[in-house]
Parts: sequence; C-alpha cells; structure tokens
Amino acid sequence: MAVIEMNALSTILCGSFSAKVFLPEMDKLQLDEEGMNKKYPVLWLFHSDGGTSMDWLTTPAEKCAVSNGIFVIAADVQHCLCTNMKYGPKYEEFMAREFPGICRNNLPISDKSEDNWIGGVGTGAYGAVKAALKHPEIFSACIAMDGIYDMDKICKRAKKGETVVCHNEESLKAVFGNIDQIKESENDVYSLAKNCCGGKFYITGAKGSAYRDEAVELCNLLDKRAVYVETDETEADFSCMSTMKNAVAWLCGK
Repeated sequence: MAVIEMNALSTILCGSFSAKVFLPEMDKLQLDEEGMNKKYPVLWLFHSDGGTSMDWLTTPAEKCAVSNGIFVIAADVQHCLCTNMKYGPKYEEFMAREFPGICRNNLPISDKSEDNWIGGVGTGAYGAVKAALKHPEIFSACIAMDGIYDMDKICKRAKKGETVVCHNEESLKAVFGNIDQIKESENDVYSLAKNCCGGKFYITGAKGSAYRDEAVELCNLLDKRAVYVETDETEADFSCMSTMKNAVAWLCGK
C-alpha cells in the first residue's frame, strides 16, 4: 500500500496546498507499454471542518484504494465548509476544477465523470453533496458519511452565541457572507437536492447522532437518486472503518 504527499501551487487559492493520494499497489497498476494509457477511477474526499487531509490516514482510505483498484485523493480544504468563501479562497471552485486538473497532469486518473466520485464526512459530507449536485458533469456519484447539512440551522445557532461545527457567527459570515440568506441559496443542499438532477448518492446517518434527521431529510428530497444507510459510526469517531469500506464498495458496484 502507498500514500503520496502532494504539495503544489494553486492559482485559485493564491497559494500552496497539501493533499494525500492513496493509490493501488504499484505492481497492480498497468504501467507497462501496453497498459500505460489506462486511466483509473478516483474518489475525491473532503475532511470535516477543524481537520486536515491527514485525518484520512486514520480511515480505511488506503485499503479502499488497494482493494478496489482506484485512486483516493484528499486535499486540505481548511476552515471553509468546502465553499467558495465570501471573504477568502474559492475552495469549491478549486476542488471541482483546478485540483483535479493538477492531479491528472501528474497521475494516471480518468477525466470521465463516470470515473470521478466525491465524498466526505461531517461538514465534508455537506461539501461533497453540494459539489455533486452542482457539478454532475464532473462527479457522477457521492458518498456522504454522517453529514451535517442544514447550514441555515447552523447559522441560526451561531447567531445565538454558540460555536457549532468549529464555527462562530463571524467565521460563518466569512464563509457565506449574509448568514440570514442561506435558505434557497446555492449553499442550501436541500434546495439544490430539489432543483438539481442527476447523480447518485450513498448517504449514511449515525444512530444517536444529532444530525441523523438531516441525512434522512436529504435522502427523501433526492428520492430514487439516493441510498440511505444507518450506521453505528459517527463523524466524531471519524475512523469510519465499516462505513467507508461499504460506501466505496457501493461506488465500485461491489
């Protein structure tokens, strides 16, 4: 098994970024003359706010890459809720456009939408679902593990003085701008789920999680496009040992 540390420059972020690349065993890659043109499927991952791409080292990401013959790639998306920030870098644009291009220039991965999937945990699941709904021409499927989806509710709690999902009122304003206008906006995944077509979704909710009902509501809005699975693993556990393996197997049709 292998993990590559990637550090590169992003024009969209106006600076450098770090990412982790989990790849199949080198002897499993078709790098001989006959197979050198093969391009592999890739799962792009979002960590939860308050974390980094290093968090995925505690999960089965590496084993998922090896056992399924795919690349699993996770960049640091900092403290931005995987969003084009109002006052800060455009992380959604970076993850949907620039970052895949950088990786394709250096790795044998496919640019076909059917071979590109996106996933996340916690607030990273929110970002993954949003990206899949807004960019179906780039990501054909999404796995969202114990996600936190209702940003309108998060913002209302923050306005009452709470610190929620590692954010307070001022940091949420830096991300979204006017935090009183989340509903029906491009940052409202419930609205996007009702109005955007295409894609397929594997969404998990954790028993006893404060956010389980949000996952159920999202699945109901996505209707036949979504599969809902209830698990015992929460975003706080983060290891996602069985949840992640099952979700990736679903992506790969196993």
